[in-house]
Amino acid sequence: MFDEAVAVLRSWLGAPVTVVLEPDGTVMHGTLSELDAAGVDGAMFAVDAEETARGVAVTLFRDAVESAAVENDELVVHQGRMIVRVTCGGRRSGRD
Repeated sequence: MFDEAVAVLRSWLGAPVTVVLEPDGTVMHGTLSELDAAGVDGAMFAVDAEETARGVAVTLFRDAVESAAVENDELVVHQGRMIVRVTCGGRRSGRD
């Protein structure tokens, strides 16, 4: 599941995305990029990393991803208590 989720995010690098973090309700819009995940057993992605100081938008940990699925250009990852929703193409996910 982890590898599949990371592959989807990597295929969306440079594309406009919407990231929604539940249950916190955090919403970020912008261009997806990958960050150096050295020292982390996982992968890290940012939204508008070069244009703002927002920092990390999504961190996926190899041993923590419980499920991941893509439907209608939306990746949904369950990781611990968090649900990460990434919608490609700049569309709103309908949950923000």
